[in-house]
Formats: sequence, C-alpha cells, structure tokens
Amino acid sequence: MLRKSILMMVLAAAFTINVSAVQIEVPKWQPPVPGADASIPANAYENYSHINENAKKEAEAFRIQVQENQEEPKSGMYKIFKEKPDIVKPYKLGEFSQSTVILLHEGKYNIRLSVPNISLRGDTVESKSSEAPLFVVRGYTSILMVGTPHAKEFSKHVHNEGVYTYPGLENASWKILKAKTHMMYTEFTPKNTNTTYGITYLGGGDVKEPYQDKIAEVVMSNYIIPSIEPLSGLDNYSHVKHWDNFSYRIPKKAKLVNEALEDNKYEVRTYEDAGIKIRILRYKIDPKFSDRSLARKQILSFLNTYGDLEAPTQYATVWNNGLPGFLIDRYKPNGESYLRHYTKDSEYYYSYRIDYDESKSLYKHKQLRDMVEYAGFDNAESLRKETQWRVSDTHKKKLDADPIFNPWYMKWIGILTQ
Repeated sequence: MLRKSILMMVLAAAFTINVSAVQIEVPKWQPPVPGADASIPANAYENYSHINENAKKEAEAFRIQVQENQEEPKSGMYKIFKEKPDIVKPYKLGEFSQSTVILLHEGKYNIRLSVPNISLRGDTVESKSSEAPLFVVRGYTSILMVGTPHAKEFSKHVHNEGVYTYPGLENASWKILKAKTHMMYTEFTPKNTNTTYGITYLGGGDVKEPYQDKIAEVVMSNYIIPSIEPLSGLDNYSHVKHWDNFSYRIPKKAKLVNEALEDNKYEVRTYEDAGIKIRILRYKIDPKFSDRSLARKQILSFLNTYGDLEAPTQYATVWNNGLPGFLIDRYKPNGESYLRHYTKDSEYYYSYRIDYDESKSLYKHKQLRDMVEYAGFDNAESLRKETQWRVSDTHKKKLDADPIFNPWYMKWIGILTQ
C-alpha cells in the first residue's frame, strides 16, 4: 500500500539531526510517492544488508557442498575453506548482501548516494539529452543510472508521475514506468546549489532473488532518496591528500607518523589521530594474477585474516567518479572497528585501512566511512573509458555470452540516454 508521510515538523532540523523515518511529503492533490514507507528509518541505507531466506538457503547449500567435497582443493579459496570451514557461510552471505555507493564530484557534480544492490559492471555513457556523462551500474536484476537529468525518452512510457519534498532536496519530482518492468526516475536539486540531478533505478523485486527482492519504487523511495547528500560536508573535518595519481582524505588533525617499504613490496603511509590509526598501502599490479580488488576476493581475504564472525559487517562497491573500489565496514559501537577500502588504477593496487574505536575518536562511524569512500584517482576520466567489470574473467565471459544479460542491459541504456 502506498503511503506518504506528514511528519514535516522536524524539517527545519533535518540538517543537524538524524530524522527517525523516511519523510517524503507531497503537495495537496499530488499522488503519493510510490513505495514510500514512513515506518522505515531515514538512515536505513547506512547499515542495509540484504539477506533474505533464499540467500540463507543458498549459503547453507554452498556450505554443505564445500563440506561434502572430499577432493583435495585446487584453488586458494577452497584451501582456505578447508582450513576454516566456519567462514564458508559468512563468505556466501557477504556476497549476497553487498550494496553500491555512488560518489560524483567532477565539474559541478558534488553528490553521494547508495543503493542496496550488488555491482557487476559499470559504464560511463554519453546522453543525447544531458549535458554531461551518465554513470550506470549493472547488477544481476537491476540498473542504476546517475547524472544530469535524462528522462526525455523515459517520459514517453510513464505510468504515473508527481512531485515531492524531502529534507535537503528542492524541485524534486518522480516518474514511474510500472507494468512488467518496475522502473522509477527522480529528479532534484540539492539545497543551496544550482545543480540538478537525475537518477533512474530499475529492479524487478523477484521474491526468489537472493541479491534483492524489493521492487524499484520501494528501493528508490526508502533507500536511494534518503541517502542523497552533498559531499561538501567532508570538508568540515577532512582534507584531500595525493599520492601521485591517487587521492584520499584524512582527518584534519591526523598526523603522518611513518612512511616505509614493507616486505620489500608494499609502500605504506601511516597516519594517527585520537583513537584512529590509518594505513595507506600501494603495490604494483601483477598481471599474472586476477584482479584483487574484486568483491569475492576481498570478502574472502578479510574473513580469512580477521574472522570475528559475530561482528556485523557490510560490504559495498564504491563508484567514485565512475571508477570502482571495494569497501568493508565492520563497526562495533564503542569497540575496535575496521574500515577497509581496496581499489586500483592501471599500475597499482591501493588499500586504505582505518582501525579505530569510536568511543575514543573525535569522529563518528559514518564520518569515517564517508571519508574512506572518497578514495579515488585524479585521472578518472581516462581510466573509466572501458567498461569496469566487477567479476572475474571467467564470470565476465559467461555473462558476455549470455543471450539475455547484455542485450537487455544495452536496450535500456539506449532508451535512457536518448
């Protein structure tokens, strides 16, 4: 049932405190925003982890399959599973529960948002109707497109549309294509800016889908729209550092305490602040080995190294100006917590690691996570010219050859970029 919120009393304070629920309001006589649910916390996107019953069943089946395999393991992954069987199920659940974060801060862009979906590939595409490139992320059953307004062709197929207000956004509107295909578009201008953005999200909401079983309008209204925020707030407590082509943020009060070469391979910069230790590592890419920045490798490496299976952990692909990195976020309120970000350019792998205790730090968990997500590259425009696949070569070839996967994706890209 579609509902709208009338909780506008806290609107004035929306920029200084966390609101307690999604607060999408619509003017009189306007249709309610599809999927909006005032019972969902406005910050639900911050710790969203999609693990439904189907995901649990598939993870358990995978655990049993690994356990019953009596052959000597050939790959490194299965060798780890044999030595540490307790991490098999958390590994698979981690794969299912990944989310996606988008950061855009080129030209007049200055925005962050997130969507509770896995990322399989990313494309930067030109649009006939928008003045700048559009950034597209593809999941198993979803498409997310972000950039300047791009709903010209979409408008020809609209089922319904309306306007809404939400804290921090102005001139906000929505359109929905809802028949066999669930697709929703929103357009808005962040307060105190002159930049208008458009976001399209397509997602079917198959109840049997282990990666995401919510339809597009539910995801858009309750997770994407509440997550939209400008990146300018980062400047209040952090600043940008550069390491050749690589750029990253550290807290303003953090001090560089060491630069070293470890194991004759890893170049390391170490920073410290109250309750925080930051390590930035880089090392040369070896073309003989598969991409170490991919989600599955990072999830397995983290679980193998740190274990601690009872602690809640989030996994996310972070698209910074169209280039991907992988984030691992293990947060314990008032306890030892970890943030790990892993990415690459054409020459190096880069790892940004924060070990911290929020009770001893000047910064909150979300502030540190937002800062870590920012890690990226100064020459992003040249690096992102090729499709950015987030799966291994074997899986990529399988999807490339699929008679449905790419044709379906490219069809929608064509429609949305008119």
